Amino acid sequence: MKKWMNAVGAIGITLMGVSSAVATEGYGAAGCGLGSLIFGNEKGIVQVSAATTNGTSYSQTFGITSGTSNCEKQPKSFTKARLTEFVSANLDSLAKEIATGKGESLETLVELMAIPIHDRAQAYAALQADFSNIFPSEQVEAAEVIDRITQSVSPWI
Repeated sequence: MKKWMNAVGAIGITLMGVSSAVATEGYGAAGCGLGSLIFGNEKGIVQVSAATTNGTSYSQTFGITSGTSNCEKQPKSFTKARLTEFVSANLDSLAKEIATGKGESLETLVELMAIPIHDRAQAYAALQADFSNIFPSEQVEAAEVIDRITQSVSPWI
């Protein structure tokens, strides 16, 4: 029992020390989740209870994934590195397919950008309509193309 109390005390002291560094509006050092809904962003030892509630209810993991329980929903996951690699390797085929509004590389592009399936036809049309902006010249760099594609499909990402 004494070891358990020491562990809880150590966690509490640690959380008090970092709470001001990580606390944001809506939740405290324990992070988002059910604990943040119950205990809020009150500073101090109460964050141990919030963290315990989050841990035992598994609400933090669910909240981060779903954007609930004071957890901010993360943007759709596509990494700039993967996108850059793909666009760089497929720049010519993407130019042709964006110009026509269809093709395998274009489908892969919107999939990498996590555009929902039901919005893809609109995204293809937007990219096709914005072709001259996305590819203003034959010497356009992949990074510029990515920025312009991202702007064109921003309503869906």
